[in-house]
Amino acid sequence: MLKQPRTITQQGGFTLIEIVVGIVTLGIALALLTVLLFPQAKRSAEPLLQMRAAELGIALMNEITSKSFDENSDHSGGAVRCGETDAPCSVMLGPDTGEARSDYNDVDDYHGLNDMTNSLGTDLSARYPGFSYAINVCYSTVTGLCVAAPPEPLYKRIEITVTTPLGQDFVFSSIRGNY
Repeated sequence: MLKQPRTITQQGGFTLIEIVVGIVTLGIALALLTVLLFPQAKRSAEPLLQMRAAELGIALMNEITSKSFDENSDHSGGAVRCGETDAPCSVMLGPDTGEARSDYNDVDDYHGLNDMTNSLGTDLSARYPGFSYAINVCYSTVTGLCVAAPPEPLYKRIEITVTTPLGQDFVFSSIRGNY
């Protein structure tokens, strides 16, 4: 028996040009992903951080507005208002001398507060990592414009600025009347 001569078979594969085109296409796709898709991952956390900032701001605002208007006001029901009878309104904003955070009993005690604790002294930095807040209280007109202490203080404006870990500031503001 005679053997048949071998035929040369062509091997299937990619040419150099096909490989270069594939690499260029892959490079363009990765560049598009890097520019368009990957930054979205950072932005996806923003709504969560905004919600957490709103929770913190509202909780602080509720705590502050539940307090009496002034140190010389009645702290249990508002029967005595400062500026009336023998109770002049205080002119100093901020906590009274020697007053601890747990003893804050009027709106202006919170002026300048920026530590991450609640009224019970619990540290909030574990619950709100990277967040911070600053509270500003001022005598105000009914429109919310800060003024120097008027002869008859009728309003105080409370402004809370909550800053998220991404550096976004959220401002919460309220007017507290002398009632």
